[in-house]
Amino acid sequence: SSATLPLMMKCVEESNGVSKQISRFILPIGATVNMDGAALFQCVAAVFIAQLNNVSLNFVQVITILVTATASSVGAAGIPAGGILTLAIILEAVGLPTKEISLVLAVDWLVDRTCTVLNVEGDAFGAGLLQSFSDRQKSGQQVEELTEVKIEAVIQEKSEEEKSPLMKKDAREPLRKESSSLEKESVM
Repeated sequence: SSATLPLMMKCVEESNGVSKQISRFILPIGATVNMDGAALFQCVAAVFIAQLNNVSLNFVQVITILVTATASSVGAAGIPAGGILTLAIILEAVGLPTKEISLVLAVDWLVDRTCTVLNVEGDAFGAGLLQSFSDRQKSGQQVEELTEVKIEAVIQEKSEEEKSPLMKKDAREPLRKESSSLEKESVM
């Protein structure tokens, strides 16, 4: 999902008419957080491994799979086979053996492409939805133009106590005398 981000921004801005402000805010967040495809894949893979081992999942285990898959997909890397490591976390949470991950790894290269399509489609849909909402807000509300600017300036003199001790006249003069004796002439 992360590799598709520049092309997705270009397509969403040019083809769908989403503003740059919305696409450049929503799409990077969606590329890291919105991993719908990875979460679905991890749930299906966990149920597949449970059925492969003749393990019947109860309601609590199914909810655990759903919650763990959702939480781990947020932290999964947007790279190929990034969800395989988080699948091990899900299997351990439910008490399923992790040795069958190699079966899922064999088809992961194909399934990962469909997960990327789901992730990118969800991000683009979210950006389009926000653009539609923003357009409705702009058309329903007239913005007043700025016609006059009022400036009020308050000038306060600092008292002698508030001034910096480094800025006293008598403290600067000895430095000037010393620096003049140390100056050298530059020859080019």
